Amino acid sequence: MTTEFTARATPSGDGTVTVTASGELDMTSAPELITVLREAIRAHGPSRVDLDLTAVTFMDSTGLQVLVAANRDVGGGLQITGTSPAVHRLLQLTGVLEEFGLSPERSA
Repeated sequence: MTTEFTARATPSGDGTVTVTASGELDMTSAPELITVLREAIRAHGPSRVDLDLTAVTFMDSTGLQVLVAANRDVGGGLQITGTSPAVHRLLQLTGVLEEFGLSPERSA
């Protein structure tokens, strides 16, 4: 059983965009996140994109590739502001926590 994936972008007055995602981020849902991130970057030209993955229950290597590519698209300005335990563990195991502004200890 899969959990429906959703992502939405919300621009803020300080020149950043917050993208909030939920569900399972895998090869079938990654295109939706790519579209939301690209449209937000194109439409708003943010200095930073804050990505909240707190409600993402599963993420595979395809999702990880999307995050790395999006970080490159905004010149290193992708900041992950929240993770689920599963996502945090994946980012920790792959050694990219600090790249996205996260510490090894997950905050609730």
